[in-house]
Amino acid sequence: MRFKWWQLAVVVAVSIGFVVLLYVIAEFGRLRLVAAEDDVRRAQVQLARVVDLYQLLMNAESGHRGYLLTGDPTYLEPVHRAEGRIDDLGRELAETYRGEDERVGSAIRQLGVVARSRLTQMQESVVVYRDQGPSAGLRLANSPSRHETMATFLELAGITRDYERGLMDRSLDRWERELMLAGRLNLATLLLGLVLAMIAAMALARNARQREEIAAELKRQHDELKSQFDAQTNELTELARHLQHVQEEERARLSRGLHDELGGVLLAARMDVTWMQRHAAADDTEVKTRLERLKQVLDQGIELKRRVVEELRPTLLDTMGLLAALRWQSEETCRRAELRCTERFPDEEPPFNRAGAIALFRVVQEALANVAKHARASEVEIALELTDRDVVVTVQDNGVGAASEDLTRPRSHGLAGLRHRIQMLGGRFDITSAPNRGTTVRVQVPLANVMRAADADSDDSGTFATIPGAAGAGTSH
Repeated sequence: MRFKWWQLAVVVAVSIGFVVLLYVIAEFGRLRLVAAEDDVRRAQVQLARVVDLYQLLMNAESGHRGYLLTGDPTYLEPVHRAEGRIDDLGRELAETYRGEDERVGSAIRQLGVVARSRLTQMQESVVVYRDQGPSAGLRLANSPSRHETMATFLELAGITRDYERGLMDRSLDRWERELMLAGRLNLATLLLGLVLAMIAAMALARNARQREEIAAELKRQHDELKSQFDAQTNELTELARHLQHVQEEERARLSRGLHDELGGVLLAARMDVTWMQRHAAADDTEVKTRLERLKQVLDQGIELKRRVVEELRPTLLDTMGLLAALRWQSEETCRRAELRCTERFPDEEPPFNRAGAIALFRVVQEALANVAKHARASEVEIALELTDRDVVVTVQDNGVGAASEDLTRPRSHGLAGLRHRIQMLGGRFDITSAPNRGTTVRVQVPLANVMRAADADSDDSGTFATIPGAAGAGTSH
């Protein structure tokens, strides 16, 4: 087949125009990605400011309550520390807002004002406490207007937090769509190159040198596209690893905050109740009854605080190691769900790194939660086995199981996140189940990828080569 010159010119012109169009679209997509990244960063900064403002006010509230209960002026240090910082945070929140929603804008502008109002109310209670005595100070601190001010602050903070989180989610969704469009553009560019190669091969079949040059050019383009694809894949993997790391660090921070702040407040309150019980009038049975009831409520609050702290970040995992944390988790779950648990662990625990230990613990935690919620099982077995090359974790129950189509549901986010976490450690995540035959969750990770280095214990997940067949399918049951 022979081509006329004008036919080749039309093909070349169309091809050049298409390439230019692809470049314009790709550049437009890149600019949109940059804008989405800016929105995500700004939303993260705004969320951090809301959290800081909330933390300052809660610390001031705790110190204020501690002063009113004890009269110790050292409790007022958080109140003094919050005075200047609250105004700065409120002003920064208002100046950074870029939206058009008047309700959200009004909430953000009022957030700092309400926080300052609440801080002023605390200072007024302190003045009344000093001038008129503890009873007057406590009565003013517990007045309905004080509670209404705090409720207003929480409502405004919730509006601001929901708006910024929604903005972040929308920006991330747009980011994903742009990445998908970039992938399709890469595919279109590759197809265009193949078409041009076919036309050039047919038109220049007699010129071997030109065919070799065209083939070399196509290979270069293919390699370039492949390198771009690999770079984007690595970037997404690193982003997922970072988000998981941030999530674990946030859980640890919340756990420490609850343990230190809330634990101290509850313990101090319980000590005061015990003191009041000892010094209460012997013939006042109603007061003693109410004090005993209050002490029981405080004990329940302390126990609830302990469970929440352990769920967020088990202290045993950082102090006693993975096996101790797994034993605690199985005992807690099996006790609450009335399950008979069997554990098979090695006699000695190897030195796991932080990333490996928390990943294996989260697997067992999520699997046991699914057993307790959905499996309707009476027995569950948790095993951790070590081989020369791998560490294998298995959670098996005798529950109702699940059908094969249920194991591929796209909305099973819990176990999907665990599967991705294990894959970043170079491991394999598998779930097998059948109706009325129970469910087995099995994780296999190269031992070298979860062992602590000789000179560090860094969170280095996501940097390992995946073992063959690590795709592993499964969902929560």
